[in-house]
Amino acid sequence: MPTYNRRDVVLQSIAELRYLDMPWPCELIVVVDGSTDGTKKALQAVSLPFSKRILWQENAGAAAARNRGAAGALGEFILFLDDDMAADRRLLVEHERLLAAGADAVVGHIPMHPASPPTVLTYGVDRWARARRRRLLRSDGRLTVADLLSGQVSMRASTFARLGGFDTGFTAGGSFGGEDTDFLYRLLQSGARVRFAADAVSYQRYVVSPEAHLRQWTQAGQADAALSRKHPGLGDLLFAQHGGKTIRGSLTRAAAAAPPWASRVPAGLVLGRVSAGKVDRPTRWMFLGLRDCSYWRGTHQRGGLLHAPDVGLRILAYHAIEDVSDPLLSRYAVPPPQFRAQLTALLGAGFTFVGVDELLHHLDGRPARHQSLVLTFDDAYSSLFEHAVPVLRELGIPATVFVVTKEIGGWNRWDAVNGAARLPLLDASRLRALHQEGWEVAAHSRTHGQLTRMSGAGLWDDLSAARGDLAAIGLPVPRLFAYPYGEHDARVRMMVKKAGYDAAFALQTRRAFPTAQDRYALPRIEVERHTRVDALVETVRRSQVYRRPDIRPDIERELGGALRRVLPVQRTIRGHTKDHEAEDHEARSVG
Repeated sequence: MPTYNRRDVVLQSIAELRYLDMPWPCELIVVVDGSTDGTKKALQAVSLPFSKRILWQENAGAAAARNRGAAGALGEFILFLDDDMAADRRLLVEHERLLAAGADAVVGHIPMHPASPPTVLTYGVDRWARARRRRLLRSDGRLTVADLLSGQVSMRASTFARLGGFDTGFTAGGSFGGEDTDFLYRLLQSGARVRFAADAVSYQRYVVSPEAHLRQWTQAGQADAALSRKHPGLGDLLFAQHGGKTIRGSLTRAAAAAPPWASRVPAGLVLGRVSAGKVDRPTRWMFLGLRDCSYWRGTHQRGGLLHAPDVGLRILAYHAIEDVSDPLLSRYAVPPPQFRAQLTALLGAGFTFVGVDELLHHLDGRPARHQSLVLTFDDAYSSLFEHAVPVLRELGIPATVFVVTKEIGGWNRWDAVNGAARLPLLDASRLRALHQEGWEVAAHSRTHGQLTRMSGAGLWDDLSAARGDLAAIGLPVPRLFAYPYGEHDARVRMMVKKAGYDAAFALQTRRAFPTAQDRYALPRIEVERHTRVDALVETVRRSQVYRRPDIRPDIERELGGALRRVLPVQRTIRGHTKDHEAEDHEARSVG
């Protein structure tokens, strides 16, 4: 437990450790990081029912203090706790349960202490902690680099030593932020098994002033700028995590670039309201904006977040693998010989097909292999089992299939009701067989409806029920989602994320290659019947294959989504009249 000039806080936290349930003999090491408030003397007088050591060092920052404590630890496992954490009595038991089961590191839940005063800061910290817990439970504990907080994390002492501990450069001189993200990134890169323990709870006593909170966020921005240079690829993830692509993010980034004097008066007014204990929604909203400005100002001071270059990762989207003569569907059905020729040509051109895990790791900030491809199939046509599976098995290529879960074992009802040919879809037994082959079985919604036109309740049911449908037939809960017709907007993307999907796939977008910024609108290259083999190879080589000359389509989509939140669902699509619905359907018939 590192501490610096918070004598009363750390004494209270340590006093509560005496009530811990202990699955094995423990020792407490407190590293006093140059405190001048009498912390060391007060700690030496504390009596505990287990071994205690108090170490003192000149002020060198939190990362150095943690490394100092770990270097002197005698146990097989190390648990790091911040000095403002009140440990639940089962904290050690819950960590031990996962470590004993083979985990290399475990992170827990850190809600606000019940006795904390209701302020804008405690409200925000507690809301974030509880949202993090829900998200990690929905995603089966899938951790990203933002999820390791040294306020409560355990690991094997051998794992910590192998990674060389925390990078002390991030918190040198008492600065804030960066060392947690850097350590987890290296931990995940090493292949360590990191787990989330929802019932390992330590309650945070948040004793940071509003002014100090803003200084910390400026320092966090500076640290993130450094992280994006130390680990190429993290910049895109950090940019997305802080809402850089959102309207709010764009506004706060612009405000952060303004001269400091321009925000002095409004910032003072906001801080005055927060310090006076105001917790109303306008105060919370204004303080969050001020906090975000502080973050982006910090990134600007260190040269901004460095975005990763295009490494050549592309995602291909197929539909049926068969010869179909139907005028509506033929363009989306690739004959088997052509399918084989396309894949063989891509392999011969030096491309490597990778699985979903590698794609998700890339979205989490890990650099992808150069010239790598992800293969996906929409709608789950039966022809995949006959014509795609043997080819992929022979060539050793992993694939993902997106299933319309209400139509499993049926046919393409969304096309057939408009006069298209009825094509059979994979049934439950064959989907399970694909899973056994190593395919990723994912969701393509429940009904193949137009998600952007659904009511909130209908959209949520379609997204969440699709996960349950696949689990009900003995398949893993799907991690991925593909938008029917490639249609999405901010509301739909938010609901997909809330439903627990790790990523979502669009079709053609302004960016050709997937990044963390587009995690819920990943671009794919759609392969059709008339896609020539040489043209496909050239397409996947180009870095900006779908870049449009203007952003009007994006603005139209997002404004339409915003209007649908407040207005009744419209019967037209992007201004199309009823007379154009047949033509519109032909362009969208196979999603």
